[in-house]
Amino acid sequence: MPGIEIRIPPNQDSRLSVLDELKGIAILLIVLYHAGGVLLWRNFLHGDIGVDIFFLLSGLGLALSRRQESFGSFMSRRLIRLFPAYWLVLVIFLICNTHFLRLHYSAFNIAIHVVGLHGLFGDFYAFAIDDSFWFITPILLLYPCCYFLKPKLETLDVFLLFTALISVVGAFAFFFTNQGGSMGHIGFRLPGFFVGMMIGHLIRTGRIQFPMTAFLGVALFVLVYVPYTQGITFYSIVVTFAVIAAYLWALRRKLGENSRIPSALNWVGRHSFEIFLIHQPLLREYNFYLHGRWLNVPLPSEFSRIVGMTIAFAVTLLLAAELRKLQEKFIRV
Repeated sequence: MPGIEIRIPPNQDSRLSVLDELKGIAILLIVLYHAGGVLLWRNFLHGDIGVDIFFLLSGLGLALSRRQESFGSFMSRRLIRLFPAYWLVLVIFLICNTHFLRLHYSAFNIAIHVVGLHGLFGDFYAFAIDDSFWFITPILLLYPCCYFLKPKLETLDVFLLFTALISVVGAFAFFFTNQGGSMGHIGFRLPGFFVGMMIGHLIRTGRIQFPMTAFLGVALFVLVYVPYTQGITFYSIVVTFAVIAAYLWALRRKLGENSRIPSALNWVGRHSFEIFLIHQPLLREYNFYLHGRWLNVPLPSEFSRIVGMTIAFAVTLLLAAELRKLQEKFIRV
């Protein structure tokens, strides 16, 4: 059967330390993006690409694993890593937002946040308590997709057809219900997770083949042409590759193995999930709240906002480290 085959030396480890460095870059780009929003700066850097990096690395890391396990075991390990930290931060922000910011949430809003499915109910709920919490819903739903589709990586044309259908249906669900925020945050990014799975399979096995079959033709048609008819293009994965390549093939080689920068990025990357959960309200809502409450400056200057965000980020790193320690103490991740 004609096709395109890629071969590389297979990796023997189920985890690559450089992935944490890339997660570190991703979360720093996201923090800079949100900081720019607080400062009302033009989005020149487009640090939101950090989220695309997270989607790709999530799929890559899961496909890289050699562990053979049942669906129940697979999901329980993922949920144990995901929910305890998320629930603790969710409770804290619910209490603080209600007490300090005088915000009120319905029982339904809280309930769908607790189960992590708030991203399915439109923009109002997806970003209601903490703008960063939207990430829980897509990653939660992509876990079972990964488990059941991972064996299909051996028949890549079938894998691509299934993932194309999932990506387009997911994007269209947000597009045709006019949920612009969810479309931008989730809809455009779904293919990145599945591309990450293919890369993870290539690294793990050393081989990946694209057979020229009818399945592949239909998959490409569904993934590219069908969304294009509505003006949708899944292009951010190309930018994601560019950022990762710039680090791995240029900067990383120049820095060397023992440089402090990769070590620092590795630490930030290992705590990236906790940082992602915590940072945004501290940079924005509570930055303005404390300016108004403590300094009696409801409209702080740009310099004052930068100082506030610098302090907020330092506090975020401290809380992220303690949150990770707490989880590792009581839960085997």
